This record gives sequence, structure tokens and C-alpha cells, in this order.
Amino acid sequence: MSRGVIGGIVAVVIAALTGAAYFVTTSNFERKVVADATRRVANAQDLLIQNASLEALGLLKQVEAAARDEVLLEALEQERDTDKEQVANRAFRAFLAKLDEGVARPDFMALADKDGNLVALLDVSRPAPDSWKNSKGEVVYPAVRLALSSRIITSDVWDYEPLKSLMKVGVAPIIDNVDEVAGALVVAYSLTAKETRRQEQLLGLDVAYFDTERVRAASFTVANGEEDVGARDTLSELVFADDYATNALAAGLAEKPISVSVAGKEFLATAGKLPRFANKPLPADYPAPATGAVVLMSLTDAKAPLAGIQNAILMLGLGAILVAIVGIVATAKSLLGPLDEIELGVNEVINGNIDRTFRPIGSDVDGLANALNVMLARLLGRPEPGDEEYDEQGNIIGSAQSMSFDAEVNPEKNAEAVALAQEPEAEYYKRIFDEYVEARRGLGDDVSGINYDSFRAKLRLTEGKLKTKHDCSAVRFKVVVKNDRVTLKPVPIV
Repeated sequence: MSRGVIGGIVAVVIAALTGAAYFVTTSNFERKVVADATRRVANAQDLLIQNASLEALGLLKQVEAAARDEVLLEALEQERDTDKEQVANRAFRAFLAKLDEGVARPDFMALADKDGNLVALLDVSRPAPDSWKNSKGEVVYPAVRLALSSRIITSDVWDYEPLKSLMKVGVAPIIDNVDEVAGALVVAYSLTAKETRRQEQLLGLDVAYFDTERVRAASFTVANGEEDVGARDTLSELVFADDYATNALAAGLAEKPISVSVAGKEFLATAGKLPRFANKPLPADYPAPATGAVVLMSLTDAKAPLAGIQNAILMLGLGAILVAIVGIVATAKSLLGPLDEIELGVNEVINGNIDRTFRPIGSDVDGLANALNVMLARLLGRPEPGDEEYDEQGNIIGSAQSMSFDAEVNPEKNAEAVALAQEPEAEYYKRIFDEYVEARRGLGDDVSGINYDSFRAKLRLTEGKLKTKHDCSAVRFKVVVKNDRVTLKPVPIV
């Protein structure tokens, strides 16, 4: 298997593991985010309802205490409308002055007489005649009618037309000195975008208020801090789809959260009705609750850390692939390169250079090089590797058994070639060895390192090379002494 294929396989495996880690991590993180968001939204919805309940009960007690103010009764006893309004406003200002610092200021206060006519209204322009009573002369707001007719104190939520806003109101009857109902006091707080942002700061989640038809206020804002009307209307369409908000009002709380996409973000939302309280049981024909609140948690923001985790996994996978590639390249240079060099040396030996030796070329393959040298030494009968000196081609310098071959070859068939061809192989090798040793000895060369086995092995290797080169059936040699040098001249056998 080539190093390129190995590198490709390693890269594919690392990429597969990276993809698996990416998928598993992403899936687990998203499941945990959604589970945590579901839990937080449900808890926040419960907390919002609890806060609303406490505030409603507080408003109930507040308006009950304020209705006992004798100045309000004094205002109702005045003859002229202007005097009634002037005295009532004095009572309103006294009420506001008594509020502790940091306590929310009512958005308006109203005083009605025993017939339901509006006597005084603080902080809001006087409404149109039909905004307080209908065409039949009946008071529009059931809580006021209940206070005047049944002395019931209530804390409820109205859709107050003059302010075009939902209002959290407390209504209490005003009782005169003969224990008769003289009028009713209304204290109200707007459930506007400002209030949703206050609840958002308390809960750490977005909040919206809705009635039976649409979302009326939401904590979504634009760059200048104003309410994002587009986002509010989008949310209204989504929570009223499939009667989700309507069913929440009927049941008191939505069965489960839903996923909505608002202002380019994904949210998990749940809905529930806003509470109302009364000091006495409400009559059966009293209108059902018609306002609720939505709590939303941004899944987009919750999942934001996932992007960092995903990028880290991808970078880790990419880094692993790069490290693997660098490792393969380094391995190729430190291991495969020396192996290539050994392969070239082996090819030289195959082609007849049996004097070739393998130098140390790296710690990883030094053992292999040494084993090849030992193998050649034992096959050729020469001394095993020791402290020999090597030339640039890896040949032993001054080797006693080095043999020289004559480059001149005469392929013509002659008597000498015929005689050599007819000589038995064993006798031929023994004779040529003796002649070669004797000729070397005659020139005064050291022949102690020459042995028959290595001599014969080298002859056979050279014969095989020359047979292929000259396309002959066999090659024999003869010893030639020329210019004080002993050579072996090949004689091809055609």
C-alpha cells in the first residue's frame, strides 16, 4: 500500500471521527439546551404568574385601603362636578404622596359615583363619553359594576380604550356614613412594553402580554429602545396559531412550550392567563379571564456557545489531519527514504555488484542494513562487517577479494569458447579459481581474503548479468594477466 493511500485512509478516518464527534456533541448539546430552556421557561412562567398574583393581591389591599379615605367621600358629596373633581384630585395626590420610594406609581386613578358616572380621573385625559359607559348608560367595566352593586373588591386586567392598553386595575366600593355605596375607586397600572421589560429584567427572559385577540405588548426592542412592533405582531400571529394562546387562557397554562421564530431568532415560548382576585366569590356571569402572558427564552442565544464547540471540533479534526500528514511525510523521509536507498543497493547486488555494502542510513533501518551486509558476507564467504572503510559508492576500500573483469568481449564462436563450454562446471570453477589465485599470488597480491565460495558466487552473478546483456546461452571466464593486473575476461558461449 502506497504512502499516499495510507495518508488518504488516515485522513478519511480522522474526518469520520471528527464528523462523529461533531454530530454527537452537537446533538447532545442541543438536547440539553432545549431541555434546559423548557425547564427555565416553565419555571419563569410559574414565577411570572406568582409575581402577578402577589401584585394583584397587593393592589387589592391597596385599593381597599385607599377607598376608606374620607376625602373621596367628601368629593362625592359635593354639588358641582368641578368641586367633586377638585376634591377627588386632592385625595389622589395625597394617596400618591404616601407611596414609599421605589413603589410603582399608578398610571391613573379614577372616582365614579354610585351611578357609575366618572367624577374624576388623574393623569389621563378625560375619556370620551362612551369609553366609560355604553349606549345603554351601563358602566363598561364589570369590576366597577360589581363594586357598586355587590360591594365586591376586585383586582383584574382591563383593555382600557383611552390608553389603548391593557391595564392592571384594582376596584373598591366607597361606603358612606350610613353604610351605603356612594361610589367606586379605581387604581390602575398599564401593562405596556415598559412593564414587559421590567418583568424581563426580573425573569431574565422575554415577556409579552396578550388578550383574546392579539399580543398587546412585548419586551422586544429596536435600536433606540422602543418596542419592536414588527416582532410583537409576528409573535402575535405565532402564539394565536392553532389556538395556542386561546387554549392557554381556557386552561390557565399552556400544556407545553412551542418553538417560535421572531426577529431572526428561535425562541421557546409558553403562555398562561394572568390572575385576578376578589374579596368575595365572583358571580357566575362575570366574564372569564381574557388576558395572559407569554414567556420566551431565546434558543438562538442559548445555542450560541455551540458554535464555539463546533468550531473547536472542526479545528481539532483539521489539526489532526495536518499532523497526520506531517507525520506521514516525516516517516517517509526518515524511514521510507532509507528503505528506497536499500532497495537501490539490493538492485545493484542483483545486477552483479556483490562488493556492494550497505552503510548505516538511519536508526530505524540500521539493523536491516547490517543484516543485509551479514547475509552477503555469509553467502559470499567473506568476513562479516567490521571496521572496514567505505568509498562514496559504499564499496569496501582495499578489499582482498575484489575481482576485476575485462570489458572486452568476443562473442564469436572459436575453439577456446568450445573448449570452455565442454568443460564440466565443477571442474571449470575449481580450475579458474586456482588460476586466479595463483596469478594474484604471482603478482605479490594478498590472497588470504579470497575463498572459493565467494569467488564462485561472484562469477555466477556476473555470468547471469552478461548472459542477459549479450543474449548468449552461457558465459565462461579465463584468467588474463596484463600490465601487472589480473583480470577475468568473459567468453560468451553462443
